[in-house]
Amino acid sequence: MDCKPHWVGPSNEKWESGSNMLNSVKESVHKMTSQLQLISGFLEIEDYKQALSKTKETIQLLHALSASLTLLASPGMTVPKDGAVVVPHGSRVVSYEDVNVDVESNEVRSVQENEVIVGHGDDNPKTK
Repeated sequence: MDCKPHWVGPSNEKWESGSNMLNSVKESVHKMTSQLQLISGFLEIEDYKQALSKTKETIQLLHALSASLTLLASPGMTVPKDGAVVVPHGSRVVSYEDVNVDVESNEVRSVQENEVIVGHGDDNPKTK
């Protein structure tokens, strides 16, 4: 089973790469906005060749943006059979049955304390 990149929280290095991805997405959206304005300008002056060229560039940017947003929108990840999950010290590990949010039985996901069902997972020690 493949693992998808997923950041768990601010203390996790992968969260920082997710933050970098978000910045990259914002820059990409800004660039596409500029590209669309250029396309509009080329159409106004009836330079259809340039408008077509910029449209093709914008479509490539749009595909890259879609891939980045797909990663950002991914709510969780899976762990390979017999794999392990690395969590920050002091974290509590609970089962998908111990939370009040939708988590698949083979999915790894971070949840807030208020998403853990009261009285569930209390026997699980925090990581050292």
